[in-house]
Amino acid sequence: MAKINLLPWRQELREQRNREFMTLVVAVLLLSLLGAFAAWSYYKNTLENQQLANERIKQENANLDKALKEIQTLEQQRDDIIARMKVIQDLQGRRPVPVRIWEDIARIIPAQMYLTSMKREADTITFTGQADNPNVISTFMRSLDGTQWLEKSAVVSIQRPNAVAYQAPTPAPAAGNISASSTSATLPEANYVTFVVTTMVKQTDIASATAASGVAASASKEK
Repeated sequence: MAKINLLPWRQELREQRNREFMTLVVAVLLLSLLGAFAAWSYYKNTLENQQLANERIKQENANLDKALKEIQTLEQQRDDIIARMKVIQDLQGRRPVPVRIWEDIARIIPAQMYLTSMKREADTITFTGQADNPNVISTFMRSLDGTQWLEKSAVVSIQRPNAVAYQAPTPAPAAGNISASSTSATLPEANYVTFVVTTMVKQTDIASATAASGVAASASKEK
């Protein structure tokens, strides 16, 4: 019986399988490397895109902050202009007010009273003077509150004089009968009380006068 040597064939088959296995291993490694590189490239691009988006957002935020500051500046300028316009309108409305106030005061001063000083500070007017009695002062205060321009009148102080009581003048003595002890007449004002009264200028009426003057000015411009 003839004998056949199969060793070379088996060796070649084993070597072929080894080559196929190594080829498969290399292919798997290459595919893994390619997959890892693709994933790394993807995430790298994603990160770069996100960073660019973040930079754009930061830039837009900076632009918005700048725009907000400009808007705040413009609003402040607008408020300043409005405040100045209100001051100008208020001054325009106030111009005729003092004249009317003084006219009303001169009209309502009682006959038993006279003023020694008047002082205005802002919207407060202070009167100093003398009156026959406190009732005259009360009448004067009611008259002040009854005017169009004044309100909240109040007494600051009332001081009574230390002079002697008023005496009617005695008839002139006959010639040759002049006595050093004869009583001299005392002026009525010597017994007047000294007072200090304050009153406030009505803001509502000033505002109405301002609006009326503004309407009149607009009407005159239209004509």
